[in-house]
This record gives sequence, C-alpha cells and structure tokens, in this order.
Amino acid sequence: MRATFPDAGVLRPRLKLTPWDVVVAPLVITAILLLTIAFQGASQPFDAATPDLTVSLDPANLPYYSLRTVFRMFLAVLLSLLFTFTVATLAAKSRRAEAVIIPALDFLQSLPILGFLTVTTAIFLGTFRGSLLGLEAASIFAIFTSQVWNMAFSFYHSLITVPRELQEAAAVLRLSPWKKFWKLEVPFALPSLIWNTMMSVSGGWFFVVASEVIAVVGRDNDQYLPGVGSYIAVAIEQADVAAMVYAGLTLLIIILIYDQLVFRPIVAWAEKFKFEQSEAQEVAQSWMLRLLQRSGFAGSLSAIGVTIRRALPAFPVGDAPGARVETQPVPRPIDQVIDRVWYGLVVAVTLWAVWFLAVYMFGPGLGFADGKVLAANPNVNTDFDPAIARQFAALGVTTNPDHTVWLSDVCAATAGGAQVSADLAALLGNERVNVPEDLVVACAVPMVPAGKVAWSEVIECLWLGLLTTLRVVLWIGISTLVWTPVGVWIGLRPRVAQVVQPLAQFAAAFPANLLFPVAVVLIATYALPQDLFQAPLMILGAQWYILFNVIAGAASIPNDLKEAAQVLGLRGWAWWRKLVIPAIFPAFVTGGITASGGSWNASIVSEVVSWGATTLTLSGLGAYIAYWSTGEFNPHVGLGMLVMGLLVLAFNRLFWRRLYLLAETRFRLD
Repeated sequence: MRATFPDAGVLRPRLKLTPWDVVVAPLVITAILLLTIAFQGASQPFDAATPDLTVSLDPANLPYYSLRTVFRMFLAVLLSLLFTFTVATLAAKSRRAEAVIIPALDFLQSLPILGFLTVTTAIFLGTFRGSLLGLEAASIFAIFTSQVWNMAFSFYHSLITVPRELQEAAAVLRLSPWKKFWKLEVPFALPSLIWNTMMSVSGGWFFVVASEVIAVVGRDNDQYLPGVGSYIAVAIEQADVAAMVYAGLTLLIIILIYDQLVFRPIVAWAEKFKFEQSEAQEVAQSWMLRLLQRSGFAGSLSAIGVTIRRALPAFPVGDAPGARVETQPVPRPIDQVIDRVWYGLVVAVTLWAVWFLAVYMFGPGLGFADGKVLAANPNVNTDFDPAIARQFAALGVTTNPDHTVWLSDVCAATAGGAQVSADLAALLGNERVNVPEDLVVACAVPMVPAGKVAWSEVIECLWLGLLTTLRVVLWIGISTLVWTPVGVWIGLRPRVAQVVQPLAQFAAAFPANLLFPVAVVLIATYALPQDLFQAPLMILGAQWYILFNVIAGAASIPNDLKEAAQVLGLRGWAWWRKLVIPAIFPAFVTGGITASGGSWNASIVSEVVSWGATTLTLSGLGAYIAYWSTGEFNPHVGLGMLVMGLLVLAFNRLFWRRLYLLAETRFRLD
C-alpha cells in the first residue's frame, strides 16, 4: 500500500469562513453585479435609427456614468497588461524583434488619441454592427493607447536590466526560459510595473474626455458615451461651473476607492519582490491586503484557482534547462545570415509602407503633375458645418460625409469659376466659407486631387511640429527639475508614500480639461500671452510620468545600499551622485520618454481649448490634427500623425535611446 503525502484531500479547496468575510464577500458580490450592469449598458443597440447619444448634467447620473467609465478603464488596463507581457517581453528577448518593436512603440506613443479614434471607429462599428459595443470598443481602444506605452517601456527596461547575479543564480538553478521569466524576471519588474500601471490609469483619466466623445461619419453631431469624460465635455460646452465641481468631486471619490481597494494592496503585496539583501524598517501597508489575507472566502477563491491551474495540462515550454550566462555571446554564421535577411525584410516592408502612405496622402502623382508641384486644394467649408455642406450639395457641388467641400469640386461645378449662379454666389460670400476672391484664377491653378495634401502643407506641418517640439522639450526639462527631488523624497519614505500616493494619483488622474476653462478665462479676460499661459497645459498630465517613475525608482533602492551610503557618510551632492541618481536613472528614463510622448499626445487637446463659446488656438501640430479630425481617417490627419511620429522617433533615437543604453550598461544593480 502506497501513501501520498500530503493526502489529496488536504489539497482540495474547502470554504472556511472567518469574521472578515462579512466585509469581503459582499465586496466581491457587489463588484460582480456592477460589472454586469456596466456590460448591459455597453451592449445596447446602436444603428442608423438610434438617436444621437448624449449625457445629462444632472449630478444624480454621475454614479452610473462613473461605473461606465471605470468599466472602460478596467478593460483597457487588462489589454495593456496583455500587450506588455507579450510585446515588451518579445522586444527584450529578441534583438531582431527589438529593432522593430521599440521604434514602433516610440512612434505609436506619440500619436494622438483623436488619430486612433479616426482610424478605429469605423472598424469597430463595422465589427459590432448594430450594437453600442462598437463605440465602446473604440473608446476602450483609445484609453488603451493612452495607458499601454508607459507600461510596456517600464517592463521592457526592467527585463533588460535584471541584475547579473540574479541571472547567474537562475543559470545555476538550471531554470528554463519559461520558469526564469515567471520566477525571476516578472517579480523583479513588478514594483516598477505596478507604479507605472497606476500612472497609466491616471494618464487614462487625462484623455477620458477625448475617448468618450466620438465623431461618427454620417452623423451631424458627436456621440457622447455615458461616462465622466463626456459629462465633463458637455459641462465645458455649456460653461456649467457647478457640473465641473460635481465632476471633480466624483473623480476624487473614484480615485480614493480604487486606490484603497486595488492599488494600495498591490503595492504592499509587491514589497516582497524588492531586490535587496536586508529588509527595510518601513514598508508599505494596506488594510485591504490584511483583510484579504485573513478572509477565508478570498483564500478559498485563491485555492480554487490553484486547483484549476494544476488540473490544466502542463505547458510544453519550460522543460529544457536554461543556458549559461554569457557576457557577449558569439554570433554563429547562420545567425548573421538570418540577421541580414530579417533586416532586409524590415527595410522592404518599411519602404512599401512609406510608398503606400505617400500615395494615400498625395495621390497617384505624389503631389506633382507635368514636372510641377501641385497647389493645395483647400476645404472651403472651414468649420465643417453640416448646414453649409447641405447647401453646397443642393446647388450641385460635390460634398463629403465629413462635411468637407473642396475647392476643386466648386471649380468643377462652376466650369472653372466662370458660371456661378446667384444662389451659389451668395453662399460663397458667406463669411464661414473660405474661397479666393478671384475664383477663376484660383481654379486655373493645378491643384492636388480633392482631399489630398500638397507639399506646401508638408512644410507647414514641419514648422508646426517644430513649434510643438520646442514646447515639449522646455516643459519636460522644467518638470524634471521640479519633480525629481520630490519623487526621491517620497520614494524613500514608505509611510509618506502611503499618504501621498492617493493624492498624487488624484493629481495625475485629474483631467486637465477641468483646468482648461480657467486658463481660457484668464487668457481671454486679461489678454495674456498664449505661449506662456496656454502651452504649459500640455504638461499637466505628462509631468506625473516623471514623478511616479522617480518614486518607483527611489522606492526600489535596496536597503543595503542605503545603509552603506549612511555608513560612508554620504551627504548632499555626493549622496545624489553616488547613490540616488544611479539608482533612479533607469526609472527616470522610462518616465522621461513616456512623459515626452504624453506631452505630444496632450498637445492635441492643449493647443485648442475652449470654454463655452470662447475657443483659443495655439499654433502647433496638435492644433493642426485637431482641426482635421472629422470622424474618419483622412490624408491631412495622416500627414499630421506621420510628422508627429517621425519627430518623436527622431528625438527618441537621438536622445532617449542613448540614455537607455547608459542605464542598461552603467546604472544597473549588478
């Protein structure tokens, strides 16, 4: 007779309730019910016969709107984590994939949310035809694009800076790549990833207004999904101060709730993954974590999960032992051949994409005809007014679903400007219609096809991009000088961090759109210079990436290094130069690169701000993209996004990438 220890019955999960379950069980049941209500609201019918979606400024609706917004944020975070654990890991593990993924992430993180919405809205509406899930998916994807880059860069950088002694320990233990990833690399990366996830969630709140107000081609009005962001958008449009106050209080309550119930327990739980040889005297604490640890209901749920995982068939990966650690692996001849083929394919695909995009933006002739550069073909309906577009259509002028009316179409309907009816002449004289004074002369100039861009617009976009670049560089530098010492002070004091964390999360999550009206009123009332008072609005959300990453870097400093610095008597600048700067440098680089990308992204909402009937526009690439974001992807939006992405990619390659290499080679815990 054979006996198995422990007995199989011991491992079988049993429900053991404790007094703490009086709190835990209702919380779990309530969360399930709230998710059900949110999903039911997100899956309502939506088709051509559905009235335009809008929201009410009645504060009694804010709890339901908050639920819908939090539901979108929750799904976006899950998608971001899935993307991070796959794509960022692939970039860290494969140098061939890294050569493609990291530049792509640099490029994508700079693209504005409105650009993603114009590309994806029609796709999701077609996928979920007849259901509101199409607009919900577009909104969730937009929030995802505001969260994922920071998390991906953080995880990637942690994987490439795993201390060598830990890698050697994994090699000695003969851990397979799969086990090494889950038992070494993920735990090492968790503290930084958790802080960056908190920052990403907060950053998602910054763009929630843009993600919940969606322009749909074929509808005259924007669609306002039920949510806090759309509530704020309507309050700004109607200049309702009381509604703005209600929205701010709602945000404060939401952030305090998910900080205490979700992030604070995760931060306290992740303390055990810090890389240090001696335990600090002060560690993060969480009442919710203690509650879950003492709950029999939560323990039973955890045991069920473990039982299910053990019942599943074992992964085929992970059986082979890991390879030894080599400082500089010698490439094999076959690897060199594969590298050449791979990079050749990458170059070929890149050239094809450039050619495809160029034809899409400039037309078949790429902006040339008979060896001459074609002139721009302006949209004469400058405000994209649906009523004016319908008047043009009634007079025989071709119009488009996004309410654009191109000069070439006006010329075609008037025989080159020579045959203009009285009604059309009256319409062309409208102050909201922008046509040249001499229509005949304007029509005689060869223009790019309707809707396409001209090379003169490329020069204009480059100039606007330079203006936005200067603002981004200036305000990132100022934010670094301000928030680096603050973040270090907080990160080195866990008890302070426990108090400051929800406040910092609220500040980071607080949509800057709520502050934009204050700037609009001050600038318009006192005739203040826009470059000085409107430009800083782009950094209101992005600056927190620097603060949160510096806090994470300072909190991750091993206690033995802090004790060594204290024994050596390091003070003042020597303390910063020998301990703090090298320790937080990798985290700061991650925060800096995502802050710069976030600033570029925020330029689209900060260079065009409004309050009621007052709108202030600051010259820049963000304002250009905002103007042309009409609900569907068009060559002008494509040009603005391409210029913005290339500028950010060049800046990251020339500056931030070098700091990445410095962090990887010099400033790592080896």
